[in-house]
Amino acid sequence: MILKKTLFLWTIYIIFVFSFQLGLVQCEGDYYDVLGVSKDATNKEIRKAFKKLALLHHPDKNTNDPQAHEKFLKITNIYDVLKDEELRKKYDRYGEEGLKDDFKEGGYESYNFYKDEFGIYDDDAEVTTLDRSDFESAVKSGETWFVNFYSPRCSHCHELAPTWREVARDLEDIVHIGAFECGGKNRFWCMKKRIMAFPHLVVYHNSSQPIPYRGDRSKKDLTKFIMQYVNVEVVELWSGNFDTEVGKPAHKALPWVVAFCGGGDEHDDEELDSGADCPTMKTRRKLAGMLRNLATVAVIDCGTSPQTCKKCGKTAGIHFYPKGTFPSGKDKSVVLNSLDAREIYNQIMKDLIPGLPNISSSQLKSKVGTKPVLVFFKYGNEEIDQKDTSLKKLPLILKQHKIDVSVLDCEKEKKFCKSKMYLQESTIAIFKGKGLDMFEIFHGRQGTSELSAFAQESSRTRVTTLNPEIFDEGEINESQKPWFVDFFAPWCPPCRALLPELREASMILPSINFGTIDCTKFSEVCNNYGINSYPTTMLFNGSVVTEYSGQHSSYGIKQFVEDLINPPYVHLTPKTFTSRVQQRPKGETWIVDFYANWCGPCQQLLPEWRRMAKTLNGLVMVGALDCAKPGHNDFCRRHQVESYPEIRIFPPKKRDTHSPLYEVYRGWNRQSFKLASWALKYVETDVVDLKSSDFQGGYLVDEEPWLIDFFAPWCGHCHAFAPKFTMASAKMKGKVKFGKLDCQSHPSICSKAGVNAYPSVRFYPPTNPGEKKKAKHSIESQDPDQIVREIERLLEPYEREKKKKQNRNAAKDSKKINDEL
Repeated sequence: MILKKTLFLWTIYIIFVFSFQLGLVQCEGDYYDVLGVSKDATNKEIRKAFKKLALLHHPDKNTNDPQAHEKFLKITNIYDVLKDEELRKKYDRYGEEGLKDDFKEGGYESYNFYKDEFGIYDDDAEVTTLDRSDFESAVKSGETWFVNFYSPRCSHCHELAPTWREVARDLEDIVHIGAFECGGKNRFWCMKKRIMAFPHLVVYHNSSQPIPYRGDRSKKDLTKFIMQYVNVEVVELWSGNFDTEVGKPAHKALPWVVAFCGGGDEHDDEELDSGADCPTMKTRRKLAGMLRNLATVAVIDCGTSPQTCKKCGKTAGIHFYPKGTFPSGKDKSVVLNSLDAREIYNQIMKDLIPGLPNISSSQLKSKVGTKPVLVFFKYGNEEIDQKDTSLKKLPLILKQHKIDVSVLDCEKEKKFCKSKMYLQESTIAIFKGKGLDMFEIFHGRQGTSELSAFAQESSRTRVTTLNPEIFDEGEINESQKPWFVDFFAPWCPPCRALLPELREASMILPSINFGTIDCTKFSEVCNNYGINSYPTTMLFNGSVVTEYSGQHSSYGIKQFVEDLINPPYVHLTPKTFTSRVQQRPKGETWIVDFYANWCGPCQQLLPEWRRMAKTLNGLVMVGALDCAKPGHNDFCRRHQVESYPEIRIFPPKKRDTHSPLYEVYRGWNRQSFKLASWALKYVETDVVDLKSSDFQGGYLVDEEPWLIDFFAPWCGHCHAFAPKFTMASAKMKGKVKFGKLDCQSHPSICSKAGVNAYPSVRFYPPTNPGEKKKAKHSIESQDPDQIVREIERLLEPYEREKKKKQNRNAAKDSKKINDEL
C-alpha cells in the first residue's frame, strides 16, 4: 500500500514537472504568466523575475536536459520582449502575431552572468534603479541625486557595488542614490549622454548641469563629495551670536532642533562625542541634511556657554521646538530620546512636523484659477503623510516653483469628488492654475521625488485628464482645436512611459489640445472607440478620427499631427482616384497605398508612408485609399486589390498601349527610403550615371558645375540617400548637373577622388578645359534642402564672376558698336 502511494505521488510530481517544462518550451501561455509577473509589472520587477528563472533553468545547470537550450531561449526571448517598451506594447495589443516583423530571437549569456552580473542593484531598497522612462523626471525633480551609471560586464562596477549600497543606506532621506544600467538598448542612450566608461558617477543638483565625480571611490570620499551639494547647516549657538541667529527670518520661519551638550572639548573628528548626552558632529550634520528646509538644527555647549543654556532653561538632551517657540517656549519643547539621526528624524517627521494642509472644495475652486495646486484627494481616515512622512517636504520643495500642496477630504465632500472630479478612490492631481477643468491625475510611485517632478512638469504643460462628458456631449468633435487623446490604463507601464512624451508634445504643438482618459474607469467611452489595448492614441479633428500607430515619442506625435493637419499625401476616394490617378496628365507619376483601417501592418506602414511622401514631394504624387470605408470595398475588389496593404505605382502614360497600367511593390522592406527608391525608378530624372571616361585623374572637368554622389551598391545608407539626392537634383534643375558613380565598379576613380566612405557627395565647380583645376567641396548634409542651400552658397562666387564676365562682354560689344558708328 505504501509502495503504491509512493509511486502515485512520484507520478503526480513527474507529470507536474513535465507539464511545467513543456509550458516553458512551447510558451503557449501568456508571457506575463511565464515570468510570473502581473501586466503592470515594472522593468525592475520583470528583470528580477527573469533572473530567478534564469538561475533555475539555465542550460549550464541542466546539462542532462536535451531541451534545456530551447527552454531557456524561450524564457530569454520573452524577457527581451517585455523589457522593451515598443515590443511590449505590440505584444499587449496583438499578441505574438504582432512581433513577427519586429522581433529577432537573440542568444543568452552564461550562468555566471545572470548570477553575478545581471541586475546588480535590483534587490537593494535604498538604491533606486532608474530606467529611461523615469530618469528625466527624477533628476529634474529639484532634489539632489547621485547616480551610478554602470555596465553589468564592468569589474570596477561590481567592486563599487557594496560601497554604493553603504553610501545609499547612510544618506537615505538626505540625497537620492540611484543606479542606471547602460547595457543593451540603454547603451546608445548612455552614449548620447556622453557616458562611455564605467562606473560613471554623476550628481544632479537643483536642475543645474550634471556634475561628474572623479575622485577615490571610498565611502568616505563619496559621502564627502555628495554632501557638498546638500544644504547642511548646524548652527552653533553661544552668547555672542544667540540673538542674531535666532532672529534670522529663515530660522524664525522653521521649528528648531537643539542639542544641549553637557560640556567637554569639541573635537574635529566626526566620530567623537563632545559629551555623553550630545550627538556626534557627524550625527548632527546628517540630521541637518535630513531636515533641511524643515527645521533648524542647532547645538549649544553648556560647558562653555552656561548662560546661553540657562537662558533656554535646558542643560542637557535634544529638544524639538515648534515654529515660533524657541527659546521662550520651554514648556512647549519635546524631548527627543535618542542620539541616532535616523531615530530622531523618524520621530520628528511622524509626530512633530505639521502634516499637509487641508483645503475645501470652495477654497480649491477659488485658488486653482490663479496658481498651480497639487491636491491629494483622500478617501478614508488615514493621514496621507503617515505612511511616507517625507511627503511633508513637498510644500517646501514646490514652494520655490510657486506650486501649492493641499489635501481634500472626499469623505466630507463626496458630491464634489464623485460628481465633479469622477473620483471613487484616493487620487493625486495637479491643477494647472487655469481653472477647475484644467488638471492632470498622477499615475506612478507616490514618492516625494516623483510627485515633485510631476507637479513641476505637468503644471507647465497642457495635458488634461478627461471624463465622459466631453465625449457624450460632442465637445471633442466640435472643438475649434483638434484633440490628441490618449486612451490608457494606469497599470500599463508603456502608458506611464508615454505621459512625459505627451506633455512635451503639448508644448511644441500649441494648436492642438491634449487629453488622457482612463479606460479602467470609463470603459464605455473606450469601448465606443474600439479600444482593446493600451496605450491607444487618436487625433479628433472635427468628425474625422485617426488612430496613431507610430512610435510614442514627442517627435513622432508631432510629425503625425502635422501630417494629418497638412497631409503630405492625398487621401483618395473612388471618385478622386479615377479623376486624379487614372486620368493623370502626361508625365505625372502616382504611388498609391490601398489599405484597410483595421489592418495592423497597414497601421505600421503609415509613418513610413508619410516620410516617403515628404521625400518624393515634387517628383511623385502620393496617395492612399482606405478600402474598408463604406462604398470603397467594392471599388477595391473591382481593381483586384485582395490583400492589405497593397502598394501600386502608376508610371507616366506612354503611347505604347501594351505597357502595364501599374506595377505592384513586391519587396518585404517597407521603409520609406526603400519605397522612395523603388518609385524613383519609374521617374525620369536628370541624375546621370557616370563612367571612368568622364573623369581626368579623379577630377571632373566641365564648364558647368556638378554634384556627384559616390556610392556602393551594397551600402544601405547609399540606398536611403538616393531619393534625397534625386530630390535635390529636381530643386537645382538648370543650375547644377547631378551625377552618380558606382565605386564598386570604378574603385580607382573613387580612390583618386579621395572617397573613403559611402555615400560621399562632392561639388565640382565649373572649370574650362585647360584651366587650373578648382578645389572640390565635400557636402556633409544628406538633407535635400540643406544640400540646395549649401550648393547655392558655393555657386555665389562663380555667379558673380559670370555676371562680371557678361558685363565686360557687353561693354566690349557696346564699344565696338560705337567705334563702328
